[in-house]
Amino acid sequence: MAEVWDGWDRQLRRRVAVKVLDAGSLAVREQDEQVAWQRFEREARIAAQMNCANIVMLHDSGVFVENGLRSPFLVMEFVQGENLRQYMRAPENHALPRLARVLTDALSGLVYAHSKQVVHRDIKPENIMICGDGTAKLADFGIAIEMRENMQRLTRAHQVVGTKNYSAPEYLEQGRFTHLSDVYSFAVVCTEVLEAVYAPAKLPPQLRSVLDQALSPDPALRFASAAEFQHYFRDAVHAQTRLRTENRDAAEVTTRKIHGPKPEPATVPVRSPTSLLTSGAPVRPPQHAGVELPATGLWGIFVGPALEYRQRVLEGLTRNDPRYIGGVLLGAVAGGIVLGWLVFVLLAWLIVSIAHQL
Repeated sequence: MAEVWDGWDRQLRRRVAVKVLDAGSLAVREQDEQVAWQRFEREARIAAQMNCANIVMLHDSGVFVENGLRSPFLVMEFVQGENLRQYMRAPENHALPRLARVLTDALSGLVYAHSKQVVHRDIKPENIMICGDGTAKLADFGIAIEMRENMQRLTRAHQVVGTKNYSAPEYLEQGRFTHLSDVYSFAVVCTEVLEAVYAPAKLPPQLRSVLDQALSPDPALRFASAAEFQHYFRDAVHAQTRLRTENRDAAEVTTRKIHGPKPEPATVPVRSPTSLLTSGAPVRPPQHAGVELPATGLWGIFVGPALEYRQRVLEGLTRNDPRYIGGVLLGAVAGGIVLGWLVFVLLAWLIVSIAHQL
């Protein structure tokens, strides 16, 4: 019925999409051709009313003649990206936050269209365009109708216009179409997308409940408007996004607690190959005294260094080593000499003190 071409606006120097009604592909019946022209003119009039970031905008319209055939055309905003159907073919695009933004953006476009008394009538993944920055736009109002003219049909009797898999029951069975029919169609798209995200698991109860209400066969039991559906759908999706983030963070914390930090590599003391005293003997870790001893006076000059030297010698020996036993005895003798000398000095001091008093 219509073809979309990639075009270039030479006056404004911008890339555009040109939608052309293919007059040659119309049925031979004059009534069919007239209906097609009316639909195209209606799309141009409806698109001209739309000024929304989530709807593909119309720049211009006109008619050109080729081989004696008059073909109307629409010059529309060019969307650099894919439609939702193409986008969903890549499994890496099945992230809930990203798709939630796409669906809520397109739903914002539908809410805006309804505010202008326009029913889309052909909501499907192919008519949701995804831009390079991740935002989404609702496209193709080719079979849209204005609510205030809802009784005037541009469809012949018993002819279904739109995509049956996404059409509401009241339209398929009775030919009635209202803004609540758009709500049903959009809920079908949301269900299809989210089931791919959660596969093979079932949808969370909160999301399932919102979608089930929008998919009610009875229009009176659905949400009262696209805006109301958007409100509950957005809340449910955001709640699931937060829950997924919290679960992921909790899993990361649990993993860190189970495995813990990587242990530091063990430090093995190395014996000096030049030490005669430690040759062939196991190395013991150094023993650190708990009290700092003075570095001056008799202790710091004579006793301290002697004990440190003895300790270093003994640390490299086993208790059964003769050198260890000799070192202990030598230390005991040295300690006894020092102690005896101290006692002698003390006694001499006492004797001198008593002598002076006498």
